[in-house]
Amino acid sequence: MLKPIDLTFERDIRASLATVWACLTEPKLIEQWFFAIDFRPVVGHRFRITGEAAAGWRGWTEVEVLEISPPHRMVWSFDCTDQAPAGHVVFGLSEHAGIVRLVLTHGGLAPEPTLHLLDAGWREYTGNLQVLAEAP
Repeated sequence: MLKPIDLTFERDIRASLATVWACLTEPKLIEQWFFAIDFRPVVGHRFRITGEAAAGWRGWTEVEVLEISPPHRMVWSFDCTDQAPAGHVVFGLSEHAGIVRLVLTHGGLAPEPTLHLLDAGWREYTGNLQVLAEAP
């Protein structure tokens, strides 16, 4: 049975907007907080995230860049399970008084084991991104 994915993660990052955007869009930086991927910040670009399969994840995710509006917004199609249609991941950035607010949302449908993996994963990855962006 599929359940709604309704995940939102907010991080206030003490770094410049340019630094956080670079962390989201430069492959060598993405590898440090997320996965080693063949990423290009171009609408229509497709890439695959691979790893060890686990309950709720087949071991790969097909991703497509659906929207990119530097340096404030990026949207990915996110197909991580055979049991559900692709979801959408939105990265939103805003800046105020030297703080960048990252808001990551993930929507769609997924089996319950996948929901738990997505929640734990994005919580960890956004924390990793914050640490990387704030590093001196």
